[in-house]
Amino acid sequence: MALKVKDIANMLGVSPSTVSLVLNNRPGISESTRQRIFDKLTELGYSNMIPKATTNYPNLRLVIYKKHGGVVSDTHFFSQVIEGIDTQTRKSGYNLLINYISGLDPVEEQLRCFNQSSCDGLILLATEMSPEDLTPFQTLKIPTVVLDSYFQFVQQDAVVINNMQGASEAIRHLTEMGHTRIGYLHSNVYINNFQERRDGVIQALRGAGLQLPESFLFSLTPSIDGAYNSMRRLLSQQPVLPTAFFADNDLIAVGAARALREAGYVIPNDISIIGFDDMPVAEAMNPPLTTIYVPKQRLGMLAVKRLISQIQQETAEFVKIEVGTHLVCRQSVRAV
Repeated sequence: MALKVKDIANMLGVSPSTVSLVLNNRPGISESTRQRIFDKLTELGYSNMIPKATTNYPNLRLVIYKKHGGVVSDTHFFSQVIEGIDTQTRKSGYNLLINYISGLDPVEEQLRCFNQSSCDGLILLATEMSPEDLTPFQTLKIPTVVLDSYFQFVQQDAVVINNMQGASEAIRHLTEMGHTRIGYLHSNVYINNFQERRDGVIQALRGAGLQLPESFLFSLTPSIDGAYNSMRRLLSQQPVLPTAFFADNDLIAVGAARALREAGYVIPNDISIIGFDDMPVAEAMNPPLTTIYVPKQRLGMLAVKRLISQIQQETAEFVKIEVGTHLVCRQSVRAV
């Protein structure tokens, strides 16, 4: 009677899929588990089932594109996105190659290194990209998924955050808490995600019969220190403040909150703040920051799944996958 995959799995207390990956010499399994399976096959007299050693696994490539580095940096947000990509890549039996591309240098020259190793598909972290930045990558002629940005007139698969939904939910929460004088801590660096959040803010305010006065729109650098310094300068001009602010991301919210506290304002007694992304710094803020949760690992995993569908030619049409968000209520917003 032939030895079956599930028989080996039952003997060793592992899943049949783990045994299958090992027998097909695919990545994503620890060397210790792989060796246990090999030892069991040898013990049972089935050493002929042990695959020959090889490292020729199929490759997916993640390109992290930095145009100015104002947003894409070593933060929890992007580390979680990359972790999701890595997890799903290994689970699917692929290797993950990671490259960094600087938009400040000739991209074509940087892309030449791509020919030095095989690549079955490309995930392009496009947070800081504009549509014209995508052109050099389209010449590669390999399956590609754009992650964390969407270009309306580009025929390319994209996996993105539903920014308008998240921003609208934040504004709706503020209005439900009684706020009618709502301000906006908006990034002074152009990012497509932030523009979509701005559209969501304006749409939600209009739906509530409110407007965003120009004096309530504060343009800040999208980092903690940058937002803190920008907010300090603005507060030194003693502007009239709203009762609540929505911030493009948690980093802006935390930096601005620090400047407000130093200026003598108490959060949320004097002014409420709500962020976006739900990064660890949001919960560590005093008081903890109400924010919009983004499933960061899920973004990365969905990008890998969609890319593999392209590689396997399961679908031919271009798709845009929007990942929904939800409100996380903490203590930085009060009712008025």
